[in-house]
Amino acid sequence: MKKITYFVMTSKIYLDRQRNVSETWGKNQDLFFYSDDDGKDEKTIKVTDKSDYWSLEEKHINIFKYLKNNFLDKEWFFFCDDDTFVNTKKLEEFVVGCDTKSAYGFLINCWPKMKDLFYHSGGGGVLLHREVLNVLCEKIHHKNTMFADVTLGLNLIECGIKMKTDEMFHSEPPLSYNINQNEIKNNITFHHIKNFNEMNELNNFCN
Repeated sequence: MKKITYFVMTSKIYLDRQRNVSETWGKNQDLFFYSDDDGKDEKTIKVTDKSDYWSLEEKHINIFKYLKNNFLDKEWFFFCDDDTFVNTKKLEEFVVGCDTKSAYGFLINCWPKMKDLFYHSGGGGVLLHREVLNVLCEKIHHKNTMFADVTLGLNLIECGIKMKTDEMFHSEPPLSYNINQNEIKNNITFHHIKNFNEMNELNNFCN
């Protein structure tokens, strides 16, 4: 199966969430955090000095600019939040059937300023191939939407990159979809998983 490199958006004020990821689903993965942290940890890439919610758009823009000249030997890239659970086994299976010219995740249309805009939920995660990333890194720019996922969606559209959706990616926890324990392993992501016990439990269901 193809190897995926994971990039998790976080902040120095959420060290607990980073631990939740590092000690569960991200433990044995090729994984990096992009943050407002000072970057002393080799697994943390500093992309801004800001730690407030409205800095998320800047973090997202800057990690793509950073990747223009870094991680050039990697093929697939997965971006998500620090409170996202990822079933890495299922994602590794999923990526085998993906094409290299599209972006993958779960499409939503929650931005009040443009109700007809469909974009990938950032919390649900976004999967990109290096081929797509190369195009995006050259052209991505701020849209001042204040939302990282909205801005990414607008940039993908401008770049002519098709956004594909799949119901295995989720912007909410399992209970929001009435997904039981036995079905969790058949899904890829769940968002808003903020404590270690929840994250660990989901990880155990998938392993």
